[in-house]
Amino acid sequence: MPNSHPVFPDVLSDSLIEHEFLTLMCLECHVATRPQLLPDPQFDPISALVFSITQDLPPEHPSPQHLKGAVVVSSGGCDLVTCTGLTDLAVLHVDSESDLLEEAVRLVTTWDPDMLVGYEVQQGSWGYLLERGLALGAEVVTRLSRVPEGTGASHHLEEEDEYGADHTSQIHLAGRVVLNVWRLMRAEVALQSYTLESVAFHVLHTRIPTFSHDQLRAWWLADTTRWRALGHYLTRCRLTFDLLHNLDLVSRTAELARLFGIRFYDVLSRGSQFRVESMMLRLSRGRNMVAISPSIQQRAAMKAPEWIALTMEPQSRFYTEPVVVLDFQSLYPSVMIAYNYCYSTCLGRIHLLHNPEGLPYTFGASHLRLPPDPQSLLELVDEMNVSPCGVAFLPSRVKRGVLPVMLEEILNTRLMVKASLKKCGENNASLRRVLHSRQLGLKLIANVTYGYTSANFSGRMPCTEVGDSVVSKGREILERSIQLVNSHPTWAAQVVYGDTDSLFVHLPGRSRSQAFTIGQEIAATVTKMYPKPVKLKFEKVYLPCILQTKKRYVGYMYESPAQDEPVFDAKGIETVRRDGCPAVAKVLEKSLLLLFERKDVSLVKQYVQRQLLKVLQGRVSLQDLTFAKEYRGARGYKPGACVPALHLARQWMRHDPRKEPRTGERVPYVIIYGAPGLPLIQLVRCPSTVLADASLRLNATYYITQAILPPLHRCLALLGVDVNTWYTELPRPSTLTSSSTALPGFSSGPSIAHYFTPVACVGCGAATTLAPTGKGAVGGQGLCGGCKANPQETVVLLGERIRTYERAVDHIQQVCEACVGCRLQEVECISLDCPLTHRRVVATRDLHTAHQLRMLLDDF
Repeated sequence: MPNSHPVFPDVLSDSLIEHEFLTLMCLECHVATRPQLLPDPQFDPISALVFSITQDLPPEHPSPQHLKGAVVVSSGGCDLVTCTGLTDLAVLHVDSESDLLEEAVRLVTTWDPDMLVGYEVQQGSWGYLLERGLALGAEVVTRLSRVPEGTGASHHLEEEDEYGADHTSQIHLAGRVVLNVWRLMRAEVALQSYTLESVAFHVLHTRIPTFSHDQLRAWWLADTTRWRALGHYLTRCRLTFDLLHNLDLVSRTAELARLFGIRFYDVLSRGSQFRVESMMLRLSRGRNMVAISPSIQQRAAMKAPEWIALTMEPQSRFYTEPVVVLDFQSLYPSVMIAYNYCYSTCLGRIHLLHNPEGLPYTFGASHLRLPPDPQSLLELVDEMNVSPCGVAFLPSRVKRGVLPVMLEEILNTRLMVKASLKKCGENNASLRRVLHSRQLGLKLIANVTYGYTSANFSGRMPCTEVGDSVVSKGREILERSIQLVNSHPTWAAQVVYGDTDSLFVHLPGRSRSQAFTIGQEIAATVTKMYPKPVKLKFEKVYLPCILQTKKRYVGYMYESPAQDEPVFDAKGIETVRRDGCPAVAKVLEKSLLLLFERKDVSLVKQYVQRQLLKVLQGRVSLQDLTFAKEYRGARGYKPGACVPALHLARQWMRHDPRKEPRTGERVPYVIIYGAPGLPLIQLVRCPSTVLADASLRLNATYYITQAILPPLHRCLALLGVDVNTWYTELPRPSTLTSSSTALPGFSSGPSIAHYFTPVACVGCGAATTLAPTGKGAVGGQGLCGGCKANPQETVVLLGERIRTYERAVDHIQQVCEACVGCRLQEVECISLDCPLTHRRVVATRDLHTAHQLRMLLDDF
């Protein structure tokens, strides 16, 4: 293609643009002296920009909705389109990296996109482009913005800060929104890893390989394989857009911005207080009200909150009879509406109202002065809403508060939006997405309004009188409801747990259908006790269930009488938490399912012991035994902190400063065996290190005693079961839990396990007298006398084992080659998010064992 711009339309509306680039480490750029380092914008030039453009246009519009292209630094090589065969790819060849940066700026200014998107824009994508421009002395940041130079506008790369690093891209271009997609994914999906490969699999159900920078650089330098590197980056561009479209992030965020009355970027970068205040100020402006702005000193001097929400200690046990769960619908917003709780209607604490001199008294972070005439207040004594904490509020007929009016409009609007959503046809998908985003935003803003009034530490306008009134009234409502349920003669029910706005009611001796009937009666009776819109809503029935501790319970959930198959529902336990490894969640969930379905602890014991034996024998995938904890940044830890994520980050940074994980990134790690008495932090390893070194063995004892058994014990101890005895009853394996044979190309020196591991027969597993280094030994093992006495049976047994190893390797190679698009001998996928990576390494080691077994058969 000649050195000219592709034909682009002159007008662009609501467009997104994303680019990925390939960084080449040339010989002059420390390729030989800096092996296996991440690209550094101070040294490594950009050789190509791969971009994708999407426009939100109607189908009949003449401009293209999607366009992909590349800007390539040419060095007299072959034509990129001819080599790759990608005829729909717009390619522009330039002579130098400076020209590439100029074309990148011209591309952005020509299309004038509203948003610049990248999956990871801090160390790669747009961030690398801007840092490279600074290294070359090019003014890229200012020219990419929409504000002309010389106007004093802000175009900068932010220094890392506590909030911005967790929520934003840290790149601010005036007039454009820069989206850091992987940070958006953290708020959308709960995963162990937030790499593009992991998110694409869980959200888009698509597997993509991961290649090292050295591999991509080698492909790009060779004309015959350059298409592979290009296809890799084009795939990343496509998947990033697919994630945004699948989760409807752009449209939903735009709808929330329109709903709250704030900017698009503020929806992503600002907190809930900003949203509440935006709506509150718009409503109060028409009433000639101005919000106060207390200083930090005023907030610190404010009276501390005195009330907390009611959270009962549950009656912890295993319930085989129905437990009904009832929930107050939007309790705190409903309390504020029903009792007119607001800044504008609050008169302060009742013991301060008798003030004949009319002096101001303390009110929140400020002061309040009432009219000197006490007669007007005496006339309203019987109508005042006095909260349980002793704070008085004006009745609605005298003055309607701003917050109750706002919340009432929000809840009523949400009901109308949900009704419209039900009437909307299935074919109108775009309208359904807009309505769903709108009702979700209304729900969120209603639920966080109370938090705005009670945020006394970092709040914008906290007021303990209002916050305590809402909490104390909610607590009173919950306590009265509990007393009613426990004392009702016909229900014969008992509240076994209550938490803020929910009730767990045990109905002994009742069936599931009776539980639904009684639950509806309880909800209707309690609702009649309170003014509108306070409403107790029947939610679900648990049968059976386990109440463990506060905010930790699990059970089989039924939401309607017609539901036949229950749904496994867990809150707060390890099946839904991410601070453990996946093996913990899998073993615990399967054990609870067996307990709920069969109600036989012996079956649970058999299952748990089988899983523990797999861990001891090393037959559990490395991915299932990998922990992942968030990295809080180098400044987010105390000096001397022994945290696995920090420990690994320091190791990586000693080798390459660019390898430091981003703030908020989940760092994977495993625990291995070590010398007795060695601190646990010294046993932390990266999963890739364990895969590369066959002499490293996962610490099965740690995983069983510290990770798997404690969650099981917390649940099954309520039945009087000691799961620790199940582990002590297990036989210990007499052989190594993993192969001690290293892969070709990996360094693994001899370990002490080579000399002190018991020798076992490769045929039957019995102990042998053959020395580990003797003739005919396989990985330190040989044949016992019994197997030598039955040569026919031994040959068949070992031959079948060899075929099993070879079939496993062949099957995994076929799957991996279909994913990477070429033979595994030519490329290596290093994705730790794919379960086949660990299986491929283990199968390759088994194949080496099969080669030794074949040699043993030949000698035999």
